[in-house]
Parts: sequence; C-alpha cells; structure tokens
Amino acid sequence: MSELTLAYDNPFWRFSTKLYRLDSVESACIYLQDHQGVMVNQLLFSCWLTTQNVCFADDWAKQVEPVLGWHNQFVVPLRKQRRQLKPMADVEEHLATMREHLLSAELIAEQHEQALLYLLYSLKKGMQTCSDRETALRTNLRFTLKDAKLTATAQQQLKNLLELVVDEEIAQAIIIGLSSDIDQNPQE
Repeated sequence: MSELTLAYDNPFWRFSTKLYRLDSVESACIYLQDHQGVMVNQLLFSCWLTTQNVCFADDWAKQVEPVLGWHNQFVVPLRKQRRQLKPMADVEEHLATMREHLLSAELIAEQHEQALLYLLYSLKKGMQTCSDRETALRTNLRFTLKDAKLTATAQQQLKNLLELVVDEEIAQAIIIGLSSDIDQNPQE
C-alpha cells in the first residue's frame, strides 16, 4: 500500500467526523470500544459502506489485515498512554500538555487508519455491491462485531448509532439478528 497515495480528507473521513460529533454517537462508540472491544473506525466504516450499498466480501478479513496491524501497533498504544496519563495530567500542567499531544497523535493515527480503509474501498478490495442497505449493514456488522458479546447495554448503544444510518425498525431487526447469531456461535 505504501506506493499509493492515501486520501486523508475523503468522504468516509467526513462522514465519520460529522457523525462522531453527535453526543449519542460518541458515547455509543466509546462504550462499544471499551466494553465490547469494537474497533470504532471499523464500525464507522461499516456504517459508511452501508450508505454506499457496499458490503464486505468473503476476502475482507485478509484485505483488512494491514489496517488491523496499524490499529494495534499505533492507535491502541497511543490511546492507552493518553488514558493512563489522565490522572497525572489533572494535577500537572506539563503532563496535561503531553496528554494533549498524545490525543493529537492518536487522532492522526486514526485518520491514517481511515485513509487505509478508504483506500481499500477505492481499490474495491474485499468488498462487493449489496442490493440494499439492510443487507450491507448486516453483512458488515457480522464482521465488525464478530468478537462482541452484545449485552443489553451494548445493543442499545449500537441501536443509537445504527438508527442514524437505517430506519429504526431495520436497526432493531439487525441487532436481534446479530444477537441471535452470537448466541448460536459464541466462539466464532
């Protein structure tokens, strides 16, 4: 991927930043990240692809590996350091400045991650056109939430987000279907 130019200000980035500014979305994403292990960029990408009637294909897991590597090597450690610094930053001005720099670095790393995801979209790697938004969203979330337990609270948080992408009834049906899939295949 290094020989290709990444688009940092792309439609997915603009969709994500606009959506994430909503209080209900930010709190839902943070909850799902912290309590369910969900990668927020992957979740937002799943939602954005839905608006394009695009869903993950069978080879998505292989295609997204470099992005997951970036996430684990850069985004996660920066977030962890920033969060660990919070109690100290609350009492020490220099550490508060350091924490702000870590937040800036974390956001740059997340934007790079989104640019990598958008590149996969641009190259049509691991994706296919879906007939409708419901199918696209259901397919995308099966991959994105494959390791989540979807507790009642997680389901409500997810519903808050999904209702901004599809109708309320469709969002509820997708959550029920995903919960059923997880209950039937708890180790997958």
